[in-house]
Amino acid sequence: MRKSRGLRLEDLADEGISPATISNIERGIAHVNSSKVYYLVQKLGLNMSEIPSILMEQEEELKDLKLTLDSIEAIISMGKYDEAMTKLEEIKIEDHHPYSAILHYIKGKCYAGMKKWNRAERSFSMAISLANQNRDQENIEAASFAELGLCCYRQNEIEKALEFTESGLDAFQESGGRGYVKYVLLRNKAVYLERLGRVNEGLRVIQEAWDQIDQIDESATVLNLYSARAELLRMAGQNEEAIKYAQEGLELSRRNKNYQCMFDMWTIMGSVYTSEVQWEKAERCFYTALASQGLLESEKALTDTYVWLGILYTEQKKWAKAKTYLEKAVTNAEAHNDAPKLTYALRIMGDYFKQQGKKDEAIPYYQKALKLARSYGYKKNQSQILFRLSQCYQETDRQEFEKCLLNMYEVQLETKNREADIFEEAE
Repeated sequence: MRKSRGLRLEDLADEGISPATISNIERGIAHVNSSKVYYLVQKLGLNMSEIPSILMEQEEELKDLKLTLDSIEAIISMGKYDEAMTKLEEIKIEDHHPYSAILHYIKGKCYAGMKKWNRAERSFSMAISLANQNRDQENIEAASFAELGLCCYRQNEIEKALEFTESGLDAFQESGGRGYVKYVLLRNKAVYLERLGRVNEGLRVIQEAWDQIDQIDESATVLNLYSARAELLRMAGQNEEAIKYAQEGLELSRRNKNYQCMFDMWTIMGSVYTSEVQWEKAERCFYTALASQGLLESEKALTDTYVWLGILYTEQKKWAKAKTYLEKAVTNAEAHNDAPKLTYALRIMGDYFKQQGKKDEAIPYYQKALKLARSYGYKKNQSQILFRLSQCYQETDRQEFEKCLLNMYEVQLETKNREADIFEEAE
């Protein structure tokens, strides 16, 4: 009513009511004395009997806006980002509006879909700030932290992604809306811990989510939890359990026609059989996974399967086949700007040459992998690559050999309390 009459806070303020109190009343701050509310209503020339009808009118406006925001969020999920942004730009509301945090959250999702990371991060940060100011009842703060984590993850900043995700879990309100956000956060935390090789921590998070899995109504989240659990169990050397959960996840993903998850499960099973020296079973699993190529949401995941096929054929000394798939792995990881997997693929390519005694050819791949690991702060991975480089230099370059060992020691000091890294596999 104040804005419709072109009045500022200062225009209504006097010795009986301050601009701050007027602002608190407008924002619904609970501790304002009710006499101040009546005083403000009178100053606006309103009758208290008019208030119910004004509120009903405002409630209808809010319902219309919420429907508009819901429709835009649906359009974003279809990948129609330009159309969604056009509609978002048409919405003009003040920061104290009840839906201002939701508006900025949805803008952030749109920018993230367009891979405009800086704009996305600014929008999510604004959503968090406004959610704190405007009585967040929809868990927009927690959801925005989850999205900030995903933005970092997609830019290969996994440690930072984990920090945002933990902030999201701290911010989540059990009594608020968007209850699914809690399970998305738990799933993402488990995946980030898996990528960082913090296996035991990841399994604890998975167990926390598993205890509540019947409450998760989003099949994709449930399937991702199966995938993460199977992978973490494999990394922990619990192969029988890994196969069990991979098979359960495979059946569930088949029923839901989730080809991405089916692909993941077949790859995980193939990696388990590779470590158990069951070559035929492993090969069958990997080629079944690749059969879903073209049906996947993203071909980024192909890197894992290519790497494992390279490992499989390297172990069998089928050098030509191994090299073909390792080259595919490197190319695919580069195409998708997937630094963790590219680091891994380069390291395995170095192993491929080292196992043949071709240390001079292995060194460039190790050096590229080391440069990436340093660039993104993958400490454990640096240690593993430095060890391999030291093996390559041991008999030919004493100075480089000692330099690698010293650098490896310094890195290990920084990570001595952490668990094995995801890239420790496939020696």
